Amino acid sequence: MPHCLLLCALLVVAACARPQHVERLPDAPVAMPEMPENAGPVYARGALLYRVGSCVGCHSPPFDDATHLGGGRDLPTVFGVFYAPNISPDPEHGIGAWTEDDFVRAMRRGRAPDGHRYWPTFPYMTYTNLREDDLHALWVYLRAQPPVDTPSRPHEVHAPYGLPGMLGLWRRLAFRRGPFEPDPDAPADVERGRYLVQAVSYCDQCHSPRNSAGLLRRRDYLAGGANPGKSDVHPNLTPDPDVGLGGWTADDIAHYLATAEKPDGTRTDPDDIMAEKIRDSFSHYSEADRLAIGAYLLSLPPDDFDPEEWGMVKRARRREAR
Repeated sequence: MPHCLLLCALLVVAACARPQHVERLPDAPVAMPEMPENAGPVYARGALLYRVGSCVGCHSPPFDDATHLGGGRDLPTVFGVFYAPNISPDPEHGIGAWTEDDFVRAMRRGRAPDGHRYWPTFPYMTYTNLREDDLHALWVYLRAQPPVDTPSRPHEVHAPYGLPGMLGLWRRLAFRRGPFEPDPDAPADVERGRYLVQAVSYCDQCHSPRNSAGLLRRRDYLAGGANPGKSDVHPNLTPDPDVGLGGWTADDIAHYLATAEKPDGTRTDPDDIMAEKIRDSFSHYSEADRLAIGAYLLSLPPDDFDPEEWGMVKRARRREAR
């Protein structure tokens, strides 16, 4: 508990910091190449996971000068601005010198081959739950891509977050290592959806609120969240009838994830990050997987948490209006 109080106190010091962010054009294509005609099943599985796991948005991002696996996407948070690294097979600037064990360690434990800890903008918080066969497929896909001779851009970490021990302390409080633990009593579609939500697409990292120390509020799991670095608000995904998905069916959710069209006929703003996620990632899921995600979300207990009324969001918007 003293550690948590110390961390909260240090985080408050820089809570008013506003990192800069350049929005991407909504109609810009990702840099990911088409599937080769002779692709094997493991390669094809890895390519699909790269898509639906939202790796594509950061490491092959939708802007004109991007390169596949070259990274460069800016990820603004109150902790600083983080840049997606080069994960191509380039031996100097990418992960060409890595072994598959190094890759699994990064995904499962959030650590580089030299042992240093990764910042959680790399969503190892959920990738830690990926199955071994999915990790292997991703590795096969990445290793088969052309190397990119572009150095990764260094992160811009705000004080006091870069102080020695801060990241390790945060991880001690926040990081729950996998692997994914199946529930033998859950229906098959719900269990499949839970794996896709919790391990592959890291929905909870955006759609769950966080406290002042950046820790997920587990009591409001998937009940909505925000990125105070951009004032984005991510809606409540529980089946609450007033502020959640209580009026939606699994078919509605599957249709939305394929098209960005809601049950009332309106569409998500194309400038919204969710529209990008749907276009570049969720729409590439199979219909069965999108229905499974819907089944899982509707199986959650309803939660009346309203992220629009959350104090953290209101404070961020007041700062933005100044």
